[in-house]
Amino acid sequence: MRAIFYPFENHAAGDLIQITGDSVHHLTVARVRENEKILLLNGKGQRLLGIIQAFSKKSVDIKIAESENCKPSHELSLAIAMPKKEAFEDILKMAVELGVTEIFPLTSDYSQHEFSPNDRIQRILESALVQSNNPFFPHIHPEQILNGFLSSHTGSIAFFNSKTSDPEKVQESETKKTILIGPEGGFSAQEIATILKYPKTLEIHLPTPILRASTAVAASIGFLLSSSVTAKTH
Repeated sequence: MRAIFYPFENHAAGDLIQITGDSVHHLTVARVRENEKILLLNGKGQRLLGIIQAFSKKSVDIKIAESENCKPSHELSLAIAMPKKEAFEDILKMAVELGVTEIFPLTSDYSQHEFSPNDRIQRILESALVQSNNPFFPHIHPEQILNGFLSSHTGSIAFFNSKTSDPEKVQESETKKTILIGPEGGFSAQEIATILKYPKTLEIHLPTPILRASTAVAASIGFLLSSSVTAKTH
């Protein structure tokens, strides 16, 4: 079903919404028709099923048929030492599509880009939201240094470490985790030692060649969401 992002607040079945702005252009390009069903997402967890009543070049009238308040499908967050700009943009798309709840941009020894919220970032998030029909935007925190993140974080960290080859693994049951991914050059030896001292570190190593940061994000999330999650606990 066709979906759009629109920053609406609470609505119920029977309400009439008038869409304006960029969303009208998207619907016009998509050649929507009267009585066509459409999904509206606000990025805050509410999903509306609407029926188009009328449209013009400047507005689209939509009657709400169903309203649903959704819950996140899982509790995975992402801490990423900033890779190059293009890689980070790919990671943002994947994070939305895979249902990541929070993103922690980090500065590390080998980080390659500085995070700055802007209109392009917002458009990327909106596009991924619509493509995946995910009702939630991830909450993106201000960028912070790796050591500061480790000292203030309280939950479990799943550390994707491409430099270890220890095959020993144990069953891990906690579902709420923050995945920690390094930049394209990885973490420095000193940073890895600091990460492994964190009291709730779950070290992940996959039998793959060296992965790009964006590929590591997708692979580690898939690994943790699988039914047979195993890893080495420190």
